[in-house]
Order: sequence, then C-alpha cells, then structure tokens
Amino acid sequence: MASVPDDRKIPLFITGSVVRRVLSSPKKMVSKYVNEGDVVADLGCGPGFFTFPMAELVGQGGKVYAVDFDPRAVEGVARKAKDRKLDGVIEARLSSASEIDFIPDASVDFVFAHGLLCCMKDHSGTLRQIGRVLSKEGKAYLSVTRFSRKQDPRSVTADEWEKTLALFHVIRSGQGLFIRWALVSKDGGWPELPASGGISPACCCT
Repeated sequence: MASVPDDRKIPLFITGSVVRRVLSSPKKMVSKYVNEGDVVADLGCGPGFFTFPMAELVGQGGKVYAVDFDPRAVEGVARKAKDRKLDGVIEARLSSASEIDFIPDASVDFVFAHGLLCCMKDHSGTLRQIGRVLSKEGKAYLSVTRFSRKQDPRSVTADEWEKTLALFHVIRSGQGLFIRWALVSKDGGWPELPASGGISPACCCT
C-alpha cells in the first residue's frame, strides 16, 4: 500500500464508540441496502462500526471487504471477525480506498463510503475504483461532511460534490446539518477519470 500520511485518521475511540451506536443504529442504516448473499465493500471501515452489521446481513453466503489505511483498525476488525466466527465472511485489508485492485471488476453489490472522500486526497482514484468494482446492478452510498476548507485538498466542496454525483445515476440524495449523502449506481456507464486529485468539470459531463 502506498503511503497516505496526509489522509485524515479518525480516532478509533470515536468511530467505534458506544455513544455513536446509541445515537445511530448501524444495522438499521445499512439494512436498507444490504441483502443476504451480497458482496459489500466497506471503504474506510475503521473499527468495523458498519462492517459487522453488514456481515450479519449478507450471511455466510456473502462477503464484506473491510478496507482501511489504519493498521490498528484493520487488525482489530480481523481479530473481532475471527472471534465472532465471521472471518469467512469479512476480508479485512490494509489499503487506501484508491488502491483496491484486489477487489475484482464488477463484483460488488454495494459500496459503503460513509464520510470517506472528505478524509482523503485522492478523490478521483477512489471514485474510479468504486466505479470499477460496482456490478451492473450495484449501488453505492456516498457521504461527505458539509464543512469544507478550500485550502484543504481532502475537503469536498459543494461544487465538487455536485460534479461527483454527475458521474453516477443518483437514486436519491439529501443533506443534514453536518453531511451530504447520496445513494447512486453506475446506470450502465462509467466515464474515464483523471489519474489523481479532484474532479475536473470535463470528466463530469454526462
């Protein structure tokens, strides 16, 4: 895995906290999108807050790729998966979301990228990978924080968010006080993206 020292690492005690679980049920959230037997990619999985509910939903006939660039997070997910006898379902991988070449083309039914893009620099590389791994009927859940700083290359501005959504077929989208979110699909096509960096207007035309 290439070094990603400038990507934002959220402390595990925050992303896996009991308080977060009480305020927002992860299983309730993902159960709308994940079915038994599905192949899922949890990009930026952290300590597995959503990974394990998705693994329970897909069952022993499904698969969940749990991907994060934080070694502690990945080691923790792998350990908990083994303890819960879900190691045959969960494949924990240490990687940037922009470098998930180990996931086969068009093999994923659901990509979960909750708060991912706004924590990393390589937005285009990650979007390219999401488009590559999604199956023809696959869907992806994307979300970013609404608070951005233009001088921070990890930020996703409102303008870039709109250009990102233009790459996909938007099934539904919305925003809350803190986040913008969308459920999207490829809808049969996928544009070429630049090698790295942000989203250029030219590549977002449909």
